[in-house]
Amino acid sequence: MALNFLKGFNKTNLVSKTYEHCIDFLNNSRCKTLPFHSVQHTDDVYQYVKTIANYEEVYGSELEPILIAALFHDTGMAETYMNHEEQSVVHATKFLQENDYPKNKIEIVQNCIMATKMPQNPKTKAEKILCDADLYHLGLESYIFRNERLRAEWEHFFNKQFSDEEWFALNVDFLDTQKYHTWFGKTVLNNRKDLNCKMLKERHEKYKH
Repeated sequence: MALNFLKGFNKTNLVSKTYEHCIDFLNNSRCKTLPFHSVQHTDDVYQYVKTIANYEEVYGSELEPILIAALFHDTGMAETYMNHEEQSVVHATKFLQENDYPKNKIEIVQNCIMATKMPQNPKTKAEKILCDADLYHLGLESYIFRNERLRAEWEHFFNKQFSDEEWFALNVDFLDTQKYHTWFGKTVLNNRKDLNCKMLKERHEKYKH
C-alpha cells in the first residue's frame, strides 16, 4: 500500500517539477511578451487537458504524459515561430531523459506535441486530448478577444497587416474546417464554437466590399 502511494507521489512530483520548469523557462524567454502564445496560454492548455481528460476518463499514469506534453508544447516558441513543435520536442526530450522518464512515455509526450502541429491529425486518445485542449479557446465566449491577440502576434512575426475583411475571412474558414476529436470537444466546445463562427460570419459580411 505504501509503495503504491509513493509511486503515485513520484508521478505527481514529476508533473509538478515539469510545471515549474516550463513556466519558469517561458517566463524567461520571449514567450513572456507574446500576445497569444503566452505563458498564460500554456497554463490554460494544461488546465484544459485536465478538464477534457476527466470526461474521457483518463487519469493517473495515463494522464501524466499528456499533462507534461501540454506544458512543453509551445516551449519551442522561445527560439522559433515556424515549426516550433520540433523544438518543443527537443526541450521535452532533454528534460525527461535527465529525469529518467521511461522511453515509451517520452514517445507519448513527443507524439502529443507533434500532433498539435497544424493541420492537426491526432491518432491516439492522448493526442486527441492535447489537440482539443490547444484549440479549446475556439469554444469560449472570450474567443473574439483571444483571436485579436493572435492577429497582433501574426502581424509582429510575419510582418503582415490584415485588413478586417481578410482577418475575418481567414478565421471563418478556419472555424468552418476545424474539427474537435474528443467527446467534450465535439459537444461542449463545438456548440460555443458554432456561435463564435456565426458571429465571425456576421462581422465578415460587414467588412465585405
